[in-house]
Amino acid sequence: MNEMQQIYTNIGKRIRNIRKSKKMTLEDLAFEIDMDYSFIARIETGKATASLETLYKISKGLKIKFYQLFNEIDPKKKTVVEKEFSNLTKKLSFEEKEKMLSIIKLVLDK
Repeated sequence: MNEMQQIYTNIGKRIRNIRKSKKMTLEDLAFEIDMDYSFIARIETGKATASLETLYKISKGLKIKFYQLFNEIDPKKKTVVEKEFSNLTKKLSFEEKEKMLSIIKLVLDK
């Protein structure tokens, strides 16, 4: 996979993650932006590339700023966060971990 294909794949994954975090189906997003859901699915899986105009429409349908489609989590940063979280929780009892999980679920509405 060349660099541009990787960029489009990453954008597609980002669209899918944002859409799912907003509890939207492909059909919901497609209806919102008047686009075929199968095309959005192909964008999300990296099998199709989207124009800037299409990406702009998708951002509007997701109710996010356009630039947010391009924000990427640095894998190294993610690893640091995961390590810090692990370090914080490894000393907790099982009951404390259960409480923490309940709080996280409340915060994330899950």
